[in-house]
Amino acid sequence: MKLSRISLAILPLLSLCSVQAAVYNVVEIGEVSEVKSTYAAAINDSAHAVFNGAISTNSALNAQGVPQNGNGLGAFNFPIDLSAIDFESESITAVLTDEQLADAINGNIDATVQNILLSLNPAAQRIGFSLSYINGIDGVLQNLPLRDLTQQRSNSEYLYDINNAGVAVGTATTTFTLQSFTPDATDTTPEPETVDVWVPELSHQLGVVVRDNQVTTIPAPYQELGGGFTVARAISDSGLIAGYGSSGMADAVKEAVEEACTGATSPVAFCLYNRAIAGSYQQRAMVWQLQADGSVAAPEILGFLGDKNTGTAFEGEGVNAVTYFSVANDVNNNGIAVGRSLYSDSDRTERVRVGNQVVDRIVRAQHASLYVEDQVLPLVDPLEWSISDAVAINNNDIIIGYGQKVINSAVRNKMFYHDYSSGQTRFVDGFFSSSNTFPRAINDSNQIVGQAEVILGGTTTRRGHGFIYDITANSFTDLNALIGCNSPYTVVDAADINNNGDILATALIMKERKDLLGEVVVDAQGNPVKEELAVTVKLQPVANGEPEDCASEQTEYERKGGTAGFGWLTLGAALVWWRRRKV
Repeated sequence: MKLSRISLAILPLLSLCSVQAAVYNVVEIGEVSEVKSTYAAAINDSAHAVFNGAISTNSALNAQGVPQNGNGLGAFNFPIDLSAIDFESESITAVLTDEQLADAINGNIDATVQNILLSLNPAAQRIGFSLSYINGIDGVLQNLPLRDLTQQRSNSEYLYDINNAGVAVGTATTTFTLQSFTPDATDTTPEPETVDVWVPELSHQLGVVVRDNQVTTIPAPYQELGGGFTVARAISDSGLIAGYGSSGMADAVKEAVEEACTGATSPVAFCLYNRAIAGSYQQRAMVWQLQADGSVAAPEILGFLGDKNTGTAFEGEGVNAVTYFSVANDVNNNGIAVGRSLYSDSDRTERVRVGNQVVDRIVRAQHASLYVEDQVLPLVDPLEWSISDAVAINNNDIIIGYGQKVINSAVRNKMFYHDYSSGQTRFVDGFFSSSNTFPRAINDSNQIVGQAEVILGGTTTRRGHGFIYDITANSFTDLNALIGCNSPYTVVDAADINNNGDILATALIMKERKDLLGEVVVDAQGNPVKEELAVTVKLQPVANGEPEDCASEQTEYERKGGTAGFGWLTLGAALVWWRRRKV
């Protein structure tokens, strides 16, 4: 049965921190003790959710991917490995007082010293980016370690989806341990010094399945020279898992890796890790089947769009060599998967910079892909859209995604939805023609949620707002217009919507600032200092709710008539031909 978001009875509140709204009631579920900010991921029909918390928001990384300072750290009480720090080094004694130094050596760290040590990171300790959280069948919110069993926070862990059986999927990067290593002697360095190196566990990234609080990692079908990698992006109610992973390695790349990773200059695992994250593996979209016993079957390895959408590779050389890849972002109960893969057109060339030269090479770009019946089918016109991606599919076989092209002299992303049964793809303007619009999820009532740009009133500043688009009603609406005029939240992204109309979103709200140990920061008068933080919220439909009239609303949409503008792209004939050819 198709459900309307305003025809449902209000669900029981799950949090005291809620705001009565006009169409949606906002329930904050993402405030946790480990991190400052959380970001929404997915919600099932029982309102069980998964989301992720930011350990670090710092984009300044060194060559090994280590954040350069602690100013971007979003985690409280980060476990600094004091045993790895040389407290007699000049870099440490120059910034710590004698008292601070003595306390630090004894393990007594206050917020000031914590900030100094994380800013310097003298032992180059690995710092991850994310923790994952699940509000599972038992209703208890928890951070469940996926690979970081010792809670060292050296890796990044994400949960992306949860099905109606409460099974969640995601991915986790490798953890690191500090090990001593002595390079091989050479003519120039006959007596090399032993050094400490943070050595990774192989594989560098693995997909995970969380079932009844038990974590199962998904091995790669190709594991040579580093263990391979996998990523699990989504899971259907039928237990199909969509994602991608390593499917092979080119002979030339394999030879180069073997020659480089001998253990002479660095630990073999460390060398293989660096080669893997640099892209040494061939990558393919994959679909796994979750078994009744909780194990994961070997994957179905999917193809790519290939040259001129033929599914075959162009055998180019030199600058025209093409490395094809594919990704599956979602799969429905009918076994249809969607994502993106590499498309090329050997009949067209483009001017690109390769090193210090500008050369002509054949066109190649990632484009939205439909994986069905052993085929990879296109969804958008590559002559009109420079790149595209398909992000989700519901059980009505409606696919959503976005395409990118120049609009009003700037590169913009626009949402589309595709009806597999009719073969038609329809683009949606969003709030206005040049508004970047990213869909995130679609439920079985054909309601789409995501993020789109708005213009802040009286300025030219663009900001992302969460939206809901109803295909049947042809209505594109800012969620902030539906949560009440006096709400303290600003919904900046809507990550998922279930079949009851509940929306899991990321919102901004002013909260008390906390230091790196989780203590509230106060000003000279003793008043708590406030800062704007991101939190995960659930938007629950209010029975018979109607939007409030917010006369002082400062958001501008610059819309030119109607609730949404549309651009049409018809690939129906091509898709029908592909399906008939299969039969």
